[in-house]
Amino acid sequence: MPDSRVSPHPSRFALRASRLIPLALAWLGYFGPWLWPVPVALRLSGYDLVEWLTFAQSVRDGTYPITRLDMLWPLAGIALITALAVTGSFTGSVTSPRFLGAFAVQNWAAILLSLFAAFLILPGYPFILTAASDAELRPQLVLGLTAIPTVLVVAAWAAARPRWVPIARVAVALLSLAATLRAYALARQPIADILTRPAPVGWGLVAAIVGFAAVIVVGSCDFSRFLAAHHD
Repeated sequence: MPDSRVSPHPSRFALRASRLIPLALAWLGYFGPWLWPVPVALRLSGYDLVEWLTFAQSVRDGTYPITRLDMLWPLAGIALITALAVTGSFTGSVTSPRFLGAFAVQNWAAILLSLFAAFLILPGYPFILTAASDAELRPQLVLGLTAIPTVLVVAAWAAARPRWVPIARVAVALLSLAATLRAYALARQPIADILTRPAPVGWGLVAAIVGFAAVIVVGSCDFSRFLAAHHD
C-alpha cells in the first residue's frame, strides 16, 4: 500500500508562498489608499502622503510636527523585508565571484524589487538635484542613499546566514508595523483638517497592517521550526 502519511513539514512551495504573500500584501497596502475620502482623486496611499502632508498648512506651521520620513519608514521596511526574501543557501566568502554569481542569478527579482523600493525613498526629480541643500528634503535624501547599499548588504547577509533570516524578518516587520500605525496616526488629523472631516480608513492601510503582521507570524513559525529541528 502507498504511504498515505502526511509530512509534518510544509513543502518548499508552501513555505515560499507563505513568505511571499505577506510581503506582497505589504507592498500592495503601502501603495494602496490609506485614506478613503469621497473624492476619488483624494484617495491617498502611504506614498502619496509623503508629499501631500508637506502642503498641509498645519504641518508647515508646526502644529503637527510631521516629517517626510514619518511616511517613508514603512517603505524602508518593505525594502529590507524584500531583501530578506532571497533564497538558497550559499557557502564560502560573500565577496567571492562564485557566491556573488549564484546569489545574483537565483535572487535577481528580490534584489531588483528591494532596490526599487529603496530608490522610491529618494526625492523625485528635479527636487533630488537640490535636496542636499534643502533642510526639508535632506533627511529623505540621506535615507534613500543609505537604503540602496543597505538592501544589497542585507540580501547578501541573508543568503550567507539563512538561519538568522526569520528573526531579522520578524524584527524588521515589527518596526515596520509600528511605523505604519504611527504614520497613519500622524497623518489622519492634518488630512481631516484639509477635508473638514475625518477620512475613512482605506483598504491599503488594512492590507499593509495585515501584511506586516503576517510577516511576523510566518517568521516566528520559521524560527520555531528551525529550533525544533536543531533540538531533535
